[in-house]
Amino acid sequence: MRKLLLIVTLAVLAAPLASAQGARGRTSDAAPYGDIEVTFSGSGGGAYRYHDPAAGGAGASCRSPELSYAESDSYSWNVSFAFAPGGGTTQAPLAVFGSGQLSASQRLGPCAGAGPQPGACSETLAAPSPADASDLAYPSASVVIAGRQVTVGVLAELVAAAPASCSGGATLTPNPVAGWSELQASVSFPRALLARPGGYSAPVTMSGTGLWADVPLSGACSSGACEGGTCEGGQPSVGPRSSCAFGESYSGTIEIRVVR
Repeated sequence: MRKLLLIVTLAVLAAPLASAQGARGRTSDAAPYGDIEVTFSGSGGGAYRYHDPAAGGAGASCRSPELSYAESDSYSWNVSFAFAPGGGTTQAPLAVFGSGQLSASQRLGPCAGAGPQPGACSETLAAPSPADASDLAYPSASVVIAGRQVTVGVLAELVAAAPASCSGGATLTPNPVAGWSELQASVSFPRALLARPGGYSAPVTMSGTGLWADVPLSGACSSGACEGGTCEGGQPSVGPRSSCAFGESYSGTIEIRVVR
């Protein structure tokens, strides 16, 4: 069975989060004079849906019911960091804000005498608390200054504020394209731009959609083209899916300035 592929485009210059000397970590809401302040902010959203036909028909011979699932999410975030004039790395943001919402609906069709069963789920997203600082995905950033070039990398996330609330036996199925749980970007630019009064700002865009065996999944994927595939990467197929699609995108900015 062919594996699920993802197309993910990150419209910023690639640069890993790197270690350097001279980092400062603070939890106050203002950076001292002369420090470098980095802010990563934006908003995004996505959707995930699929349909499984009934196995064995809808009558007494039905082995599993028809299943329809649809999910959407939307979110926004803002995280800022402070660095000594020489740059460095930190996992102690000045401020972290974020919010979002996941909503899903699920419907099981009639099967072997059982009637249709509608269900729904919702989940609220929020910025991680300081207690989550041991999480490797907790907001972190680096500023590397090498000669006339500056490279900035930022990693952030949103988390579930509370367990998902579900009814009718529904369960949340994660979107195969990570968005709110893996917010990241990096940019490189000439050091001279830091001398500008407003510093430097770079746009960031991430967009991801699903592919099955090089066939775009746009909601019209036939059982033949998908070869009985599933939207859930690497999971066994429970039958040919007549409709299968997912996507996620976010956009925002990385702002870098010297506090004056």
